[in-house]
Amino acid sequence: MASSSSRGLKRPRLFAGEAIDDLLHGELKLIQKKAGYRYSVDALLLADFVLPTIKPGHKILDIGAGSGVVSLILARRSRAKKILGVEIQESLAKMAARSVMLNQLENRIQILQLDARKMVRRFTAASFDLVLSNPPFHKLGTGVISSNRERAVARYELELNMPQLLKICARMVKPQGAIALVYPMPRLKDLIRQLDKTRLFPSRLRFVFHQKGQALPILFLIELGLKKTTLFLEPPSFIQSEKGRFRL
Repeated sequence: MASSSSRGLKRPRLFAGEAIDDLLHGELKLIQKKAGYRYSVDALLLADFVLPTIKPGHKILDIGAGSGVVSLILARRSRAKKILGVEIQESLAKMAARSVMLNQLENRIQILQLDARKMVRRFTAASFDLVLSNPPFHKLGTGVISSNRERAVARYELELNMPQLLKICARMVKPQGAIALVYPMPRLKDLIRQLDKTRLFPSRLRFVFHQKGQALPILFLIELGLKKTTLFLEPPSFIQSEKGRFRL
């Protein structure tokens, strides 16, 4: 597939401290900060987890879209009809929107600067075939919160916590749809406790190890739905392998 650079795309305005980086080995271009919030491998892992499940015509909701990485990948690698990326931070939402324009994907992706907790007031329930999120990983009171606001909101539950996220997902997903999340392993017990309080049921689970041979995984990817079903444990993913760092 031709790279973004070979398609002669118009270079958007860049602000101080920003750069245009390759994504998917040059299939896409991504605007992100040189320092500050930058996407990490968990976004690639989440995209890899959901791509096989996306069917032509699907409508997808990306909660906490950040710089738009997952939305861009799904638009490039799937035949989803429409992807809505919701991001609370204005700076990241505008950056993601510029990346969408840079890659000429405005007809597939819409980026909306919005507090996801307000979605229930603006969007009809059960509107999406797939709801996914690479949410803030850490609870308040654990670790040291970055002084960089973008990093802090992206990594700590300052604006959106797990119970709130699950409630939004359950409301926005279609009855036969799916929800996909990625979290660090210490949050698995929290998620199990929260699922007992919701009408969501796990259907797929994949553990992520740093590399083969490690005893304990560091992340997990989980698919949830509104109907109770058998939980399928998928083969694990590895961030580092003999071929190098995880790539799509």
